[in-house]
Parts: sequence; structure tokens; C-alpha cells
Amino acid sequence: MTSFLDALYFIFRYIPFWSIPLMMIFIQFGYIYWIKDVRWVAQVFYGIAAFCGLFLIYYIYAGSPDNSARILDSFIRNI
Repeated sequence: MTSFLDALYFIFRYIPFWSIPLMMIFIQFGYIYWIKDVRWVAQVFYGIAAFCGLFLIYYIYAGSPDNSARILDSFIRNI
């Protein structure tokens, strides 16, 4: 269980390094499928990009890598 939590804290500490590239990739593919008139696939890609954007907003709200992991840790311990 601790290795899972360590991996989760690692992911939350480095949100910008995976969130921004994935958001750009999913927006690009969403645009491609939107032009091809496959709207539901484009909406799925745009939804995943929005989900990455929410993680980025959380990271900005937390203020630092340490705070983002600390907020997650306090949330998990209070459950």
C-alpha cells in the first residue's frame, strides 16, 4: 500500500510535467477527429484534456510540489 501511495504522491508532485504535454496531445487529436466529423471521439479527447487541465488548476492552487502532495496526504488521512 505504501508503494502505491508513494507513486501517487510522485504523480501529484510532478503534475505539470505530465499534465501539460497530455493536454496538448489530446487537444490536437480532438481537433483532428472534430475535422473528420467523428464528434464523440473528439469530445472524449477534449474531456480528457479538460481533466488534465483540472489537475493543473489544482497544482496552481496548491502552490508547490510539496503542497500538492501534502494536501493529498491530508485528504487521504482524513478519509
